[in-house]
Amino acid sequence: MIHLDLTRPVQMLWFGEFISPERGWKHLTRRLFEYELFVVTEGVLFIADEDREYEVPAGEYFIMSPTVRQHGTRVCRCRFYWMHFRCPALPASISLPVQGKFEDAAAVQAIAAKLLRAESEQARGVRSLYLATELLLELYGQARASVREQKKESVQARLVGQIKEFVFFHRFSDIKVGDLARELGYHEKYLSAVFRAQEGITLKHYLVRQRVAEAKRLLLETGYTMTEVAYYLNFQTPHNFARFFKTETGMTAGQFRAQNASAETEPAEKTDPAAIAD
Repeated sequence: MIHLDLTRPVQMLWFGEFISPERGWKHLTRRLFEYELFVVTEGVLFIADEDREYEVPAGEYFIMSPTVRQHGTRVCRCRFYWMHFRCPALPASISLPVQGKFEDAAAVQAIAAKLLRAESEQARGVRSLYLATELLLELYGQARASVREQKKESVQARLVGQIKEFVFFHRFSDIKVGDLARELGYHEKYLSAVFRAQEGITLKHYLVRQRVAEAKRLLLETGYTMTEVAYYLNFQTPHNFARFFKTETGMTAGQFRAQNASAETEPAEKTDPAAIAD
């Protein structure tokens, strides 16, 4: 993290846009006396300080702190905005990750274009300083949004894992979406929306698919009669099971058993409980 005091405009020193030559370009080696911001819009920038190497692809920014040896690590073709600036570290008004993504490139480029025009009219003028500050704030806002989205996806992925785990351990029951919602403490619509966004199928379809998978496994791996399979899966009557199986597979349970007697069938999907607990 870089902690920046933006209670007043950042002290911008130089700003510009760079397009690398077609061949053989690598960032020069020098001592960097101030912060330098790179906003990569095309290609990949390969750059390093005395401690580590960085790879900055298009759609990401990178802020290098003052260092005794800024240098390129690989020949590359890229396009980026660059800005040298100074900014007091305390009191910190924002904490910006050293490297991060920006999803709204148009917003970033719009500010950069204004800053280029402002610099052409009056280098390091008041307007330039405020636009430079606005650029940092825009990157800060987009980086935070990206982190929030990643955390949201992580939470939703864990929720899908909990759904799958519950379904597996209750695979012999006629589970409904409402049962899952009550068990996990979520609204049915939210649970269904999260599952579809993560898995690409509806939760209702998944429940049916898992029940069909378990029915197929019992038909092929046991000697149960159709009636026993029906009751084992908690169908109210063998007729209900027969109708369900025919509707979902296009064949009767007897036909399925006869056609696939020698085939191996995967059991209903199981997830790793340890993964869900993480």
